[in-house]
Amino acid sequence: MPDRKTVVRFGKASGPILEQKGSFFEQNEALRANVGRICEYYSKQPPRTSCKNCAHRLEGPEFTMLSVRYITCQNCGHLNGANEDTDAFCRFVYTEDTGKNYAKTYSAADKKAYRSRVEAIYTPKAEFLRDVLAQCGESPEHLAYADLGAGSGYFVAALIGCGLKKAVGYEVSEAQLNLARSMVPRAEFRQHSLSQITDVVRNVGAGVVSMIGVLEHLQDPRGLLHALGQNENVKYLYLSVPMFSPTVYLEAMLPGVFHRQLGAGHTHLYTESSLAWMRNEFQFDSAGEWWFGTDMVDLLRDVQVTLAGNPQTAQLAGRWREVFIPLIDPLQLQIDQRRLSSEVHLALRKAD
Repeated sequence: MPDRKTVVRFGKASGPILEQKGSFFEQNEALRANVGRICEYYSKQPPRTSCKNCAHRLEGPEFTMLSVRYITCQNCGHLNGANEDTDAFCRFVYTEDTGKNYAKTYSAADKKAYRSRVEAIYTPKAEFLRDVLAQCGESPEHLAYADLGAGSGYFVAALIGCGLKKAVGYEVSEAQLNLARSMVPRAEFRQHSLSQITDVVRNVGAGVVSMIGVLEHLQDPRGLLHALGQNENVKYLYLSVPMFSPTVYLEAMLPGVFHRQLGAGHTHLYTESSLAWMRNEFQFDSAGEWWFGTDMVDLLRDVQVTLAGNPQTAQLAGRWREVFIPLIDPLQLQIDQRRLSSEVHLALRKAD
């Protein structure tokens, strides 16, 4: 009999993130301006009336950041942007100019950099999924995988590298698909429109569907989850979603620093309670949870950028890095163990 116990892990070394995300430190002004541009556009969309997670009437505590109002749903605890993710907004963020603007955030310059990012960031995710599936009594190498929002193909490449070769990536951005196909020529990638994603999910033949940093970008996540429930082929769902974490409080204090967690395409954030609501409503059991975040990397960046931007304190920026980098992992682990991290990976199994 398969073991029904949930696999739970906490923490992940910050070194690979520091190596991969140097642009977040070096290009603060350009990144900050882009987030501000998107937030301004979003704030002009029609008001949201129901929670994006539970669909109840949206009421609860509010705050405003970068011209956008946010409301914590008093029913499920989900953090919602107060405006709708309209068709126009989604085109503006994801597919304008064939998706080249959005793809800039996720692209790698060459094959060496691409492979480095796969190994440092995405292979651990694929290995965790493989371990959870094995714990559930599955033979992971025999299962088929559909990666939704495959982007530039990083996770598909990681799955194949871990021996999970029956993987297909689905993506809306032509620019990202072109990169994926050039970097992972042995893999299969399929393009679809924003409006077709629910149909893709309803008809996909894979036993495992993955969405790495995707669910929070969808116009209708509830519709997609419902379609997954109707598809008898799908047994497992693997998600990574952004959380309402300490980073949000740092961003609220520092409008002059690039907001990575809340803003731009992240118009809403999950909480432990809103994820529990989602699992219960759509009848998923938790097979695996990996709680880790970059809140302390964000704190490193917030202080460094702020110090460096002021001529009177610029000389402190280097010393700050020396002092704080050794503290990042132990401090972040405390946050992760309390399930307050900026990110969580969930392997969900359809309830019996």
